[in-house]
Amino acid sequence: MRRVGKFEWKIMVALLVTAVTPLAFTTVIVDRLVRDSMSVGVNDRVLEGLRIGVDLFKEVIESRLRLARLEARALVHDPALLQALQEGRLAAVSRLLEDTVASQPTIARARLLAAGQPVAEASSGEFPPQDYKSRLESWEIAGNYRLEFTLVIDRQFLKTSDNLRELVLTLEEVKKNFGPWQIAYYRLFLFIYVWILGMTMVVAVVLARSVTKRVTRLVQATRLAAGGNLDVRVQVRGRDEIGQLSASFNLMLDEIRRSRDRIVYLEKVSAWQGMAQRLAHEIKNPLTPIQLAVQELHRSYRGDDDSFKDKLDDSLEIVEEEVGTLRRLVETFAEFAKMPPVQAEPVELNAYLADLLKHNPHLAGRVKFIPGPAQQVQLDRVMMGRAIINLINNGLEASPEHQQVELTSETGQGWVTVRVADSGQGLSVEARERLFQPYFTTKPQGTGLGLAIVKKIVLQHGGEITVTDRNPHGTVFEIRLRTDKQQIEPPPSGDNRPGVDHGAKQ
Repeated sequence: MRRVGKFEWKIMVALLVTAVTPLAFTTVIVDRLVRDSMSVGVNDRVLEGLRIGVDLFKEVIESRLRLARLEARALVHDPALLQALQEGRLAAVSRLLEDTVASQPTIARARLLAAGQPVAEASSGEFPPQDYKSRLESWEIAGNYRLEFTLVIDRQFLKTSDNLRELVLTLEEVKKNFGPWQIAYYRLFLFIYVWILGMTMVVAVVLARSVTKRVTRLVQATRLAAGGNLDVRVQVRGRDEIGQLSASFNLMLDEIRRSRDRIVYLEKVSAWQGMAQRLAHEIKNPLTPIQLAVQELHRSYRGDDDSFKDKLDDSLEIVEEEVGTLRRLVETFAEFAKMPPVQAEPVELNAYLADLLKHNPHLAGRVKFIPGPAQQVQLDRVMMGRAIINLINNGLEASPEHQQVELTSETGQGWVTVRVADSGQGLSVEARERLFQPYFTTKPQGTGLGLAIVKKIVLQHGGEITVTDRNPHGTVFEIRLRTDKQQIEPPPSGDNRPGVDHGAKQ
């Protein structure tokens, strides 16, 4: 098992402190709130007040019923009622009943019954049983009469009284069991607290490992890169700061590798340029004496041997042709050895490519230009034109007759791409790997310097050039140039630029 690192300990401690601090604070606050709530809501004064309230409700209900019974008894013994009954004045009895009902809200209805049948009645309104609780009270009076009273109490009033009584019972139970409940609460809170701490530890370990694992990979990759391995890459996971750092690290290695390859290639090209200059010097010097000697030999022959004269003519023709070829080769070597530095200026890429094709009329109808979005780029018009025309000429030579070469411009984030695609047979793997090496060529009459010159021009612009296969057949060259401020080799002071031949071949 891997040992926990210092950084992991720091992350775990930070998470634990973050989790424990609010939990401890919450424990103190909750305990205080519980105690304060108990002291406010469940104390002797509150309970005593609630008990008094329950007794008051009970007393109010009994008082209402008692008053209603007293009012009813008073009517039973009222001389006016008895006299009205003896005289048979039921209307007077009804008025007495109405006065009694009106004076006592608890009496909902009063009736006079004779032989069980109502003969007089008074009511204060409707009292539905779902809203009122009723009780029937009756008294016998003289003359075989009976007075019957219906007493009502509002159920909502009774419900409030019951609720208050239940509240008192509940609070008394809470007060009685508060100690055991408090202990159970503390146990539950302690269990939850420990569980949260355990989960925090697990989350802390997982997060710490996930972070430190990526940091460790980044450190290992940094060490490998410091040892010279620029092909190492860090897998980018997530969009957090470490993921951004890993992506930036990979981009940095890409830039370093491109810069290293560029420097190495330019150093090789410089060495090859020195060799080309020496070769040009060594080859050029004897060419003129050789040609003059053969010409003098041809002019000085005065013999009549026609066969020898024909051989002499053929020899002169061969020597002059080969000397011409060597002179062109020397010129190519000299041109390669004295490549001028880049003198960049801002141009709009599509307009530049269109103008380049316009100034090379031999390409009319043979190049299909597909412009992309407009984009400003820094480049040397002459030298970049030489590189692009070289790629186009190579593509035309590789393509079947009457097949066009495609010239395309594209823009990307921080880059522009110039693509030259032909319809030829393509390149072998070996040829593709050695294609930009000086003096390597796939053409019978090639010098092997054209694409080397192209690559050097592109590298001097701070760009890069790649070659890939085209589907279904053919080859695609891509020149990528930066659109931002780029590092371009500055020309030395007082530089005089020689003329440049756009027709250099590989």
